[in-house]
Order: sequence, then structure tokens, then C-alpha cells
Amino acid sequence: MNRLAWVGTDRQIYTAALGQSGVTPLTSPIPPGLSGWSAMGRRTEAWSWPTWSPDGRWLAAFALETDDERVGPLRVHVVSVDGVRQALWWEGINEGPIYLQWHPRGGALSVLVQRGDELFLGAVHEAELGRLRAVECGVPLFYNWAPGGQGVLMHVGTPGRKGSRLVFRDPLGTAEDVVYDVVPGSFCAPVSCDGRAVYAVGENGRSRLVASALDGSDPTTLATLPGLLAIAGAPAGEPLVAVSSATGGEGSAYDGLDLVHVHTGARRRLSDLPVMAFSWAPNGAWLLAVEVVAADNCMRAWRVPADGSPPVELGTFWPSRDMLFYLHFFDQYTQSHPLVSADSRHVCWAGYPARAGRADLSEPPQVYVQSAYDGGDPEVVGPGVFAVWAPGD
Repeated sequence: MNRLAWVGTDRQIYTAALGQSGVTPLTSPIPPGLSGWSAMGRRTEAWSWPTWSPDGRWLAAFALETDDERVGPLRVHVVSVDGVRQALWWEGINEGPIYLQWHPRGGALSVLVQRGDELFLGAVHEAELGRLRAVECGVPLFYNWAPGGQGVLMHVGTPGRKGSRLVFRDPLGTAEDVVYDVVPGSFCAPVSCDGRAVYAVGENGRSRLVASALDGSDPTTLATLPGLLAIAGAPAGEPLVAVSSATGGEGSAYDGLDLVHVHTGARRRLSDLPVMAFSWAPNGAWLLAVEVVAADNCMRAWRVPADGSPPVELGTFWPSRDMLFYLHFFDQYTQSHPLVSADSRHVCWAGYPARAGRADLSEPPQVYVQSAYDGGDPEVVGPGVFAVWAPGD
């Protein structure tokens, strides 16, 4: 069963199963401990970035309390998918919500928040609710759990500047840190793929795509590319990464898509599309790519087959603000917030229709579901600003 969770335009979270009637509201705008409906207009909770647990039984999300005059506490809640149970895992003051990611085996969350001018990464375990273990801080800060959950691989700091580093750390245990003896190149989020860490190393103004053991040993150069690199690891069991390079740096389009084997370095061109974002379908047979089409004032989604067949256009839209943020930092968010369904047959996005060369902003943004194979118009799920698929059953 393909299940979808989304943030409505009222900043509450809803779920539904594809092909079935009925929507389940999971959250309430009333903050914990607030008594009486009369105060609801003054103090509410706005929810963001829901992410499914690996077993599909829970959703974790940020809830930011606000009132008529100020912004209040930031909370991380975990809610059962039937909406019956809800637990407060952590609460912070004067922090902004950025990103949540479940431990690969569940039971713990990594929490990335904005603290003043810095990003702060912590981890909270279900056995220690309320305690956020400090993991790392810096700007920027990108990371990825190793598949077994033994640690997080982090890229911290601006490439080429003092303090920029790659670190592998066990946030929930006592293992010693591994600080990679490299100068990070121009890339964002590192990935773990088939037992290898994949990242970029700076060299003479270019970036070497490198694969190594998680402890930094046995480094192998896979490719050398100019510009800002984006890396997306294939689904479990596939020793492949999708790679692209934005020669104009941050804010410019990525130049096509290549597949690179993480053990041999064999490289194969998939597409020449100029893309803003890309991610794998769970079955590994294709990638979702999103292109900015400036002439038509829209974004266009494509299915890019991994066998080299021509890309297939899926649809056009203009993203909501949440969706645009997601696409800008896609190499972080797609690791835990998939836009492709568990059976790899549908995609979702949130935004406005793109009609007659412009975004139609006359109605609130909607959540859309589009078949990846059957064509036709996308199905409107309901008003919303961001949506994410559940893992497979």
C-alpha cells in the first residue's frame, strides 16, 4: 500500500493511502498543555518536515509554537500513523526547524536546527526522551546515517575554507571519531553506498569524486569534475551513485546525470537534462529529475531510466515555498523524505499549476500525485505545501 503524508496549508499533518478514500488528520494546532479552545487563536503549533519511521508505523515532525506576539518553543513530536498516540521527544528554545532523519533501524532521530548563525546537529533516543545529544555544529552542515546506523557521515563548513571537514561519528554510542584526512571539495551531502562513503575532495579548483571505507581508509578516485557536485546513492544493494556537476556553482543548474560505480569508477551518461534536483526510485530502475524551465516559468518533472533510455516527461508545476526549499537542498532531504512511492510507480509534489507560461497563484498550493508510467493529469490530493511517501510495507 502506498501511503502519503503531507503538510496542509493550515500547517497540520495529514495522511492517506493511494487509491483509497479517506484522509486521516494526525496533528492538532493546539500546543501541549493548552487548556480550552479560547486560547487557540493566540497560541498554535505549525508543523513541518514529517518523515516516516523505517517500519512505517510512526511519523516524526517539527512543531513550532507561535502566538500573536512571539515565536515559542520548537518541538519534535513522534505520532503514530493512526493519529492515536503522540510523544514529545525533544523541545528547544530559540531554534528553527531544518531537518529530521530517523536512525536506519528506528528508535532514534537526528535533529538539525538553526541556532543563531549556526546549524546544530543532535540525536535523541526513544529511551532518553528530552535529551538531545550534541553531535556537531557549523555552517553549512550536511550528513547521512550509515545504513547500519553505526554512525553519521558529516560534511561541515564551506569547502576550501579553514575548518571545513569530513567526520564520521557515533552519536549514540562511544566509538571514537574518524576525521578524514582530506580537504572537502565543492559538494553538499556525503552518501553511504554499498559499504563505501562517497564524497568530493578539493584539488586544483576541481572536485574529485572519492569512495572510501567509512573509516576513511582505502580511498579511490572515481571521477574528477568541475563545479558543485551532487551525489545520490542508489537503493540498498546497488553499488552505484548518480552524480551531477553545477559548473556555475550554487544556484546554477546541474549538467545532466551520470551513473558511477563505487568500486570500479565505471561511468555512464544517463541524461543531458539541466536539472535542479534528482533522486532514485526505490526499485533502482529510474531517477526522478526536476528541471527549471525559465521560458515557461515552471518546473518540469522527468523519469530518467537507469538503463539509458530517453527521459519521460511527467508534468509541470510551480513549487510551494517548502517544496522549493526541499529542491534546493535535495541531496540532503531525499535521503529520508522521498518523492517517489515505495512501489516506484508514482511521484508527488506540492505547488501551483503552471499554465500559459506562468504559475497560477489564484488558489492555495496543492499536493499532487502523478503516475510515473501511465501519463495523464496528476491527481490532486488536497491543499498542502509538502508531501512525502511512506517506506514499503
